[in-house]
Amino acid sequence: MAKNILKFLWLPLIGIIGLFSCVKTTNKNIDYTRNYFPLVMGKYVTYDVDSIYYGTGYDTTLTGAVETSCIQYEIKSQMKYAITDTTRGLDDSLIYMMSIYYRHFDGDIWQKEGNVLYVRSSGDSLVVTQDGNKYLKLRFPIVNGMSWPGNEMVNVNLPQNYYLNNWFYTYSYKGLSYNNDLHKYDNTVTVLEADESSNYPYVDTAVEAYRTYAKEVYAYNVGMVYKEWTHIAYSAATAHCPNGYTVIMKAVDHN
Repeated sequence: MAKNILKFLWLPLIGIIGLFSCVKTTNKNIDYTRNYFPLVMGKYVTYDVDSIYYGTGYDTTLTGAVETSCIQYEIKSQMKYAITDTTRGLDDSLIYMMSIYYRHFDGDIWQKEGNVLYVRSSGDSLVVTQDGNKYLKLRFPIVNGMSWPGNEMVNVNLPQNYYLNNWFYTYSYKGLSYNNDLHKYDNTVTVLEADESSNYPYVDTAVEAYRTYAKEVYAYNVGMVYKEWTHIAYSAATAHCPNGYTVIMKAVDHN
């Protein structure tokens, strides 16, 4: 009788052990590094944005346009990126729509921009479509030292996109904290997208020169918390004036 009771208890126990064994095996297949860019309806991040633009001033009252001065102006604002909707791609894959809101200062009324980012996470890639260009922002699983051609889907034959050619994104500092000068975030990963220059700082005014730098930092369960994007070019025609921009975004709030 005792043997039958033990047998009766042993069989359910085997089933319970098997159940927990399956659950444990399944969890091993989950890629938690995808949480560096959480795709959740209603998720938002607010940024302080500092934009600096460089150009050349001309006096057109004279015969022809004569260069008179270098122009540099700065715009400070806030932007909010929020996941507000979803749609389906041609292959029926789920795409998250990220709306962009703009205001001049903290406390001002948010204005929705017409521009929308489309974010698709499938396979080992996260692709963000912005202004008609597709950027392979992240590769999974995230591992320090991994590098990939992030702009391979961008049409770099267009003059305005040419400088995006041959960018190789690279992961570093995964799991470390990051201070964007406004807040400190634990468990982040840095993506260096571009760090290129030629004849920079501008030494020889008789030749072309440029500086291109792009970096993004993502925090676990938050998303992007820092972005720096610089593209400045010098030409022999405007020997002493840079042309281009620097944009820096720092996360100040998120849900």
